[in-house]
Amino acid sequence: MTRRPPPPRRSVCIDVPDGQGVIEVIGDGSGSLLLLAGDPAVLEANDGCGSVGWLAARAGTGGPGLAEVKCLTEWLGAPGLVPDPRTGQAAPPDPECLRPLLSLLAPGRYVMTAGLAPYHLRVVHPRARQVHGWYAEEELALVTTDAWPPRDHRAVRGYGDRIRAGGALPALIALFPTAGSSAGYLLDGHHKLAAYQREGESPLVIRLTPQEPRPLRRADLDRARAAFADGAPRPQGEALGRVFASMRADSF
Repeated sequence: MTRRPPPPRRSVCIDVPDGQGVIEVIGDGSGSLLLLAGDPAVLEANDGCGSVGWLAARAGTGGPGLAEVKCLTEWLGAPGLVPDPRTGQAAPPDPECLRPLLSLLAPGRYVMTAGLAPYHLRVVHPRARQVHGWYAEEELALVTTDAWPPRDHRAVRGYGDRIRAGGALPALIALFPTAGSSAGYLLDGHHKLAAYQREGESPLVIRLTPQEPRPLRRADLDRARAAFADGAPRPQGEALGRVFASMRADSF
């Protein structure tokens, strides 16, 4: 019996003509960079060592955070999205509900989808001045941008109660460099994600992707190398250095 391909994701295109540029993702599915307030903050990329190995790195502790996004938390606690029981996909929310976040993005057009994460989900938490590596056995990896595990245990328990009760599930928001990327940056929903993990359930994820991804430029990589190195000496040929060398060769 021929297996039918999964139905295409239902999506909504969103124009952000006047975004403040506080949050921006550049690169593609083989390597990308999250910029916060214009500064390199988090990097994820193929490490070039075979077996589809990946790494993530975080800039120094003095880098910018995502406190501006927290105003979305209450709505995301129960956004009213109902995943299809067969496909796990949900109709994307009204973009106006995301306006506090959209106004922080770099100007441009974004594609939004929503649905349950695949069963195999990896949470990647890169720490400052450290490199986190993994092999892409999972269908999706979410790279954290805040404390992990979350510190507010009461909030995690509260979201866990909502998940067990069913009905309106809490949602996460992640920014992906391209539609085909298997790794995205978790902008909001760390407590919700921890609750989903505690309950053993797949999280409901709202995905945002630039319709026209912005390629990495050499100037971006030069700034990123300085931000992630933090002046610390690194051995010749180490993973982060290999990634920067490979990305630089493909940049312009």
